[in-house]
Amino acid sequence: MSINGKTVSVGDAAEFLSSQRSGVVDVTLSNLGVVETFQFEFALADMDDLDGVDAALARLVDGGELSRRSIDDFIMRCKQHRTAARYQSGLANYLYGVLAREDAAGAEGSERSGEGSGYEGKYDQAVGILRSFDRPPAEAICGIVAFHYNQFERAMTKTKSQRVAEVSIRFQALLKGESWLPDALSQSPHPSLDVALSDSVIEQVLRWSALPLDGTAADDMAELAANIGSQRPYDALKLHLVAAEHALAVGDLPAALRHAESLRHSRLSEKWYTSFRPRVQRQGVLRK
Repeated sequence: MSINGKTVSVGDAAEFLSSQRSGVVDVTLSNLGVVETFQFEFALADMDDLDGVDAALARLVDGGELSRRSIDDFIMRCKQHRTAARYQSGLANYLYGVLAREDAAGAEGSERSGEGSGYEGKYDQAVGILRSFDRPPAEAICGIVAFHYNQFERAMTKTKSQRVAEVSIRFQALLKGESWLPDALSQSPHPSLDVALSDSVIEQVLRWSALPLDGTAADDMAELAANIGSQRPYDALKLHLVAAEHALAVGDLPAALRHAESLRHSRLSEKWYTSFRPRVQRQGVLRK
């Protein structure tokens, strides 16, 4: 076998490859005339560099402004942390995605009209990188994006984002027909990173999703119901679930059924819908 064109023994190859932290290495294997060449990319970040990138992100957040200039400044501050370049790239992709979504929503005035804004591509690129890093900002971002896509089973494990985890646990239980907590979620102060890192649309959906479902949040639910039509399908599903359960709790059966019918053909909410209609019917019988 050979590494970067130089013939080496298997033992020397293993020792050399295990010592690499960055760069691309060409490895060629040959046997009985069959030759295969592989490329291995190494990008192991030093802890100090990862800490430096997190500090640069914290400075951006503390600045209270998200713009192309502030993201470019974040990238420039990270230049000295060379071994964490991949981590910084994942964070920057997410920040550019947030900026794209904010710009689209602000220009059009409707979340549904922003379908061509391209933010989802940036979110996907960010998660593709950040899911391999065990860092609080990386976990928070992966949780936020999973919540946005209604990947509740994944989002509920992101403990660095307490609200994301709690509302995802409740949505997952609702969708599976399991017992769930009707109380308000995440009302006490907490260091949940999603507060600092979510875009404004996800932030609002998180707030609505954390409302109590025991019938005590009438004013907030009225605002929620008035805004469902402007949401993209991922978020509309979450809000219809919340609105339906609230309507059932207060005995507004027509509203409960109306929100439920909006979810009738969704595979994700199929089990919930199947169990929800009998619950409405039973309450209707009890009221007669």
